[in-house]
Amino acid sequence: MDETKQNKLIIKRLLSSKTEEVLFTINKLRNTGNKNVVPFLIEILATHKDEKVKESILKLLFDLKYQSAADGIVKGIKSDKYAIIHKDLLQVCWQSTIDFSMYVDVFVEMFIKGDFEECFEAFTVIENIETKIDAEMVDNSIAALKFEINNIEENKKELLIGLVHILENLKKTENRS
Repeated sequence: MDETKQNKLIIKRLLSSKTEEVLFTINKLRNTGNKNVVPFLIEILATHKDEKVKESILKLLFDLKYQSAADGIVKGIKSDKYAIIHKDLLQVCWQSTIDFSMYVDVFVEMFIKGDFEECFEAFTVIENIETKIDAEMVDNSIAALKFEINNIEENKKELLIGLVHILENLKKTENRS
């Protein structure tokens, strides 16, 4: 079966009304992997009623190894359509082994505009980044945070100050890589 037909079959099974079939398909994806279904997994995570299905999808997303999945996850975070699962998707970003360092600006935006839980998860994503980040992106992120210091909720201010320090330490310089 070619890849397109296989993807259509996987998506059909993921969208099944039968919970057992959805769980079976998620488990199969765990073994075979398929970056093309990440957007569908996010859609199902946001809309499915069964907690076992949601938990299974989250476990699968936590265990993803392919870097190309990062874009789909970040698109979910940026979409207001998936606001109900932003916290979950942010957790995926810091718990998976995928490098999300190129999306620091997205996490800073979530830190600023999200509720406290989303703010804390976005902070944790950035705190767990191990790769040095482009100086311009860091400077823009720090400027955005400093601009919001007087507007941000009181319970986020200490985290904001800490986040500025973390970002400064992540900045690529001529002497560090």
